[in-house]
Amino acid sequence: MVVAAVVAVVVAFALVARRRSRLYGYAGGVALAGHLLLAVVVLPLVPYDWDIDLFHTAAVAILSGADPNLLSPVDAFATVQALLYAAFGADPTVLAVVNGLLAVLIPLPLCYVARRLYAPLESTDGLLVVLLFFPFPFLFNTLPMRDALSTLLAVALLAVCVRVIADGRRRWALPAPALWVAVFLLREELALLILLGAGGALLVAVVRKVAGREIPLRSLALATIPVGVCGFALFSALFPVDALDARVQYRAIGGGAYLESMRYESWLDVVLAAPVRAIYFQFAPFPLHVDSAFDLAAVLSLPLLVALVVIAYRSLRAVEADSAVAVFLLVVYGGGVVGYGLIDSNYGTTIRHRSIFVFLLAVLGAPVLESWYRSLRRYLEETVDQHRQGDEHQHEAQELDAGGGVRAEHRDRTR
Repeated sequence: MVVAAVVAVVVAFALVARRRSRLYGYAGGVALAGHLLLAVVVLPLVPYDWDIDLFHTAAVAILSGADPNLLSPVDAFATVQALLYAAFGADPTVLAVVNGLLAVLIPLPLCYVARRLYAPLESTDGLLVVLLFFPFPFLFNTLPMRDALSTLLAVALLAVCVRVIADGRRRWALPAPALWVAVFLLREELALLILLGAGGALLVAVVRKVAGREIPLRSLALATIPVGVCGFALFSALFPVDALDARVQYRAIGGGAYLESMRYESWLDVVLAAPVRAIYFQFAPFPLHVDSAFDLAAVLSLPLLVALVVIAYRSLRAVEADSAVAVFLLVVYGGGVVGYGLIDSNYGTTIRHRSIFVFLLAVLGAPVLESWYRSLRRYLEETVDQHRQGDEHQHEAQELDAGGGVRAEHRDRTR
């Protein structure tokens, strides 16, 4: 039945790609082939379980008639997984195959958000390629877990909110509640972050309308203070200090644990720890933390993460951006990095959870990525043209040599 799932995924991608650019058809097709190869060949051989068995067991139980608790993220996703099992068989590889399709759909709403963020941006080809092939999100979105679906729903909700707030397309608000509930059931913290970001974007839109002009980002610092206060109040309500400390200690387990000795005894400890833990969440593991092949592979992506942060900053400084969309993305990104950073204490979990925030950094850095993509494409085209011209000159020279040889042979015979 895995074969049937592969066929269904390929057909679905072909239908989507028909309405997209040629680059998406080619690059998305290559990315999908890579996801399918990972799902069918590589993942069964990888010596890591993550939470695959947890979701698989819950899905099989639901398929057997057990009543799911939809308020549980595990049961909520396992219900979706059980539907796939009913169609294609109870094999985690089926879910990994479908996740490959979801992974190549994720860039589409994010490319729209980037075009709306930066009005001068004519193309998002560079962003598209980065979103399709960034290493660790590529791996984790293939795993038979909830990452691909929750990320796709979250970025779709982001795009819908941007369309409503920035474009004024009010009818697009109709699917927003259903999308938000779906995200909330899978990853409630992401849903709350997007709600907070949408509130910040609405506040900026109101300020901009009252002022009658576009407001520079640096002038909006005071306007975003209420958003920060609301975010802190929401976080403290969801995670009292004792519960927060318990979560940190629970996740600081295994060979990939970091900052194990850090404890929270008061909110002052939380505030003081936030910058350090946010940096760990964004960049860890660091070179001195390598204890396994997985850690080594993760460290190799560190330069890419640093580059994304730098180009996001450069793009926001150098290119005119829509202030409402920018605040929306920055609130979601900043709140996510700090919030997840205060809880996550394991490299594997951290790398999984930060995938969507890596994507948001790429969106913020879209103008620089596009510039690099065009430069690379121009270089490759010039190189190909030079080789083609060299081949043509060589072919002409060979023809001239051959013609000269024939004439010389003809003169020898006439003598």
